[in-house]
Amino acid sequence: MPATGLGVLLTTLMSPPDLQAWGWRIPFAFGLLIGPVGYYIRSHMSETPEFLEAGAARAPLRDLVVTQWDRLILTIGAVATSTSSQYLLVFMPTYAIRELHLPQSVAFTAAMAAASLQAVVVPFVGLWVDRIGQTPVMIGATVAFVLTSYPAFVLLNAQPSLAMLMAMVCWIGLLKSFFSGALPSLMARVFPTATRVSGMSLSYNIGVPIFGGFAPFFAQSLIDLTGNKLSPSYYMIATALLSLVAVIVLRRRYRM
Repeated sequence: MPATGLGVLLTTLMSPPDLQAWGWRIPFAFGLLIGPVGYYIRSHMSETPEFLEAGAARAPLRDLVVTQWDRLILTIGAVATSTSSQYLLVFMPTYAIRELHLPQSVAFTAAMAAASLQAVVVPFVGLWVDRIGQTPVMIGATVAFVLTSYPAFVLLNAQPSLAMLMAMVCWIGLLKSFFSGALPSLMARVFPTATRVSGMSLSYNIGVPIFGGFAPFFAQSLIDLTGNKLSPSYYMIATALLSLVAVIVLRRRYRM
């Protein structure tokens, strides 16, 4: 949300030449602040009793690759929808400006609305997940992604406006909130205590660059190759199907 808010502020207050010449560096300068903040939080956190009781693992990466590779692969698959939808939301301002010819301020305003919605919804999803479990919520979200991604792009292209763009990205952000609100606790349950940190870190940091980092590239490439402005929805549907299969297998195999 702060990033998209800063995008709205810069595109509103700065002229396009100034933004392209030097203004684009401002968000990166603010991004440097997250490092010290993260270090401070982690250095002041104590370990949970479960980890203290288990003790330090001798070779967690080896254990993951040799004996828990199926858990690792399935968790990477589960991450796919969360990260692809998030990075497609990041791509939507570019999509709105380039493909729909909407003003920059309009595009970033819609993105900020989606980010604000996620900030509000995710904590409540976490509370809900504690009651009914992770997999029912995640399965429901992935099915909704599959069924509504294409119609959402159809409606947006039929009526390219701030209202429709905001409705579209907020819908994606809402589904993303339901899925991502349950994902961390699911990942924690997949891996045993001794390999939990390594398993969560490795699966997330493999899944994000593959399915998220390349999401804007895949989305724009699909448009360029097919000439179809609706084609980014195909990528969203594909990653949702992948995560749906992964979550169902995790549920059946590990009774989640």
